Amino acid sequence: MGKKIESDRIILSKLFEDFWFLIPEYQRPYVWTPDNVNDLLEDLWFAYENSSEDEYFVGSLVLKKVTQSSFDEYEVLDGQQRLTTFAILFTILKKITEDNLLKEALNKKLFQQKNPYDNIPERSRIVYGIRGDSDKFLKEFIQSGNRRRNGKDVSVKNMVNAIETIEKFFENKNNIENFAKFLLNKVVFIYVATEDREDAFRLFTILNNRGIPLTNADILKAINIGEIEKSENKNLAEEYAKKWEDIQNELGEDFDRFLGFIRTILVKEKARKSLLEEFEEKIYKAGKLSKGKTTIDLLNEYYGIYTKIIDFSPGDTPLTQKFSQENNEYKNLITIMKTALPSTDWIPPLLRFYKKFGDKFLLDFIKKLEFKFSSDWILYFTPTQRIENMNKILKKIDETDSPEELLNGTSIFEVNINDLRNALLGDIYGKRFAKYVLLKYEHLIQDNSQFISNYSLISVEHVLPQNPPKIVSGESGLQMR
Repeated sequence: MGKKIESDRIILSKLFEDFWFLIPEYQRPYVWTPDNVNDLLEDLWFAYENSSEDEYFVGSLVLKKVTQSSFDEYEVLDGQQRLTTFAILFTILKKITEDNLLKEALNKKLFQQKNPYDNIPERSRIVYGIRGDSDKFLKEFIQSGNRRRNGKDVSVKNMVNAIETIEKFFENKNNIENFAKFLLNKVVFIYVATEDREDAFRLFTILNNRGIPLTNADILKAINIGEIEKSENKNLAEEYAKKWEDIQNELGEDFDRFLGFIRTILVKEKARKSLLEEFEEKIYKAGKLSKGKTTIDLLNEYYGIYTKIIDFSPGDTPLTQKFSQENNEYKNLITIMKTALPSTDWIPPLLRFYKKFGDKFLLDFIKKLEFKFSSDWILYFTPTQRIENMNKILKKIDETDSPEELLNGTSIFEVNINDLRNALLGDIYGKRFAKYVLLKYEHLIQDNSQFISNYSLISVEHVLPQNPPKIVSGESGLQMR
């Protein structure tokens, strides 16, 4: 590489004091959804309440340094969404705190007031160079709290949603000032900056290339195979290494997610740390599972279940062949869930149910599970609330002795029907759940004797045309136009 590269860890307070950021015109808009914002807020608040003395890492920044006449500015190649969200968060904390020192500290991190006597220009901490009203909106919101939305700028729309999400999150929160201390002094970024744009893009590519560093899965494999080598013979270690590799090769990029399903089944709470840390601290140290053969045998068993009831691989046994040929209503419902639901947090309860109870009541279970998860999403439950409700189902599966007991007379599947009906009334075009609701409708009215694998190709207009023909009355009766 050519010119000097800067790299360091930096707390949030210093980051918003020492750097001036430019979101260049080639960057995409601000696209974080309320779910993204809620995830960040909930993780930060959890860290503050449970380990406020520890540093909390929120990711990396890749920057290109641009030297101006009187200051250095940094184009943001990676980290734009988080930086913008923190700027909005600072503005809202500044508004709701009664501590004037905190107000002043946050204000300095967001905006520099003009002072002609000291030759200090007016300057925003983050400037949007992309087209549209993004920069004007963010600047006005930071300075005056104005959130008027003009036009259809996608960044502005998502910023307004982020503002509303953050305000709602802090409605009933106490100790805002203590949280702000944690936020400013314990939340950490790693930044990499260079003056050469080509170097900056190369760094961005390297940092986002999944194939270069060791993954959590690679390290977990080494830990478990190493445990077998310590207590068993080398041939057995090689046999189990092949089992692990076969699963990893078959699942490809989904393997880490599959490991996450196993973690959830065992821990039954939202993940707060890396996959490796979760396995080490909440599974192995907590005595929920032993390293070595026991871990890999469990992965292998759940992989067999996963391929059968989620991926529908026919397999070689009469049992899996029978499942593949029958249960088309179940398979069609699973397919639309995989196609249009916002996450796969519903999969761990399904895997655990099958492992414990088999497939006799599987269709009944997935109908209740789907209705609960999709309703929570349609009713704008936060990602954490949705995960917590899935974990309640996991816990109930472990507690019950029969599928009948689980499916009957329990509150874990309850949904507020009136709220759901109100959410679905009227025009659903443009709402995030439109496609899923219409695919579910298609599923309910069709003949489910056949497996339909191409749900992903069905558009909203296929189910409900946006401009349907008008029905008019004429001499010959009703006519279509």
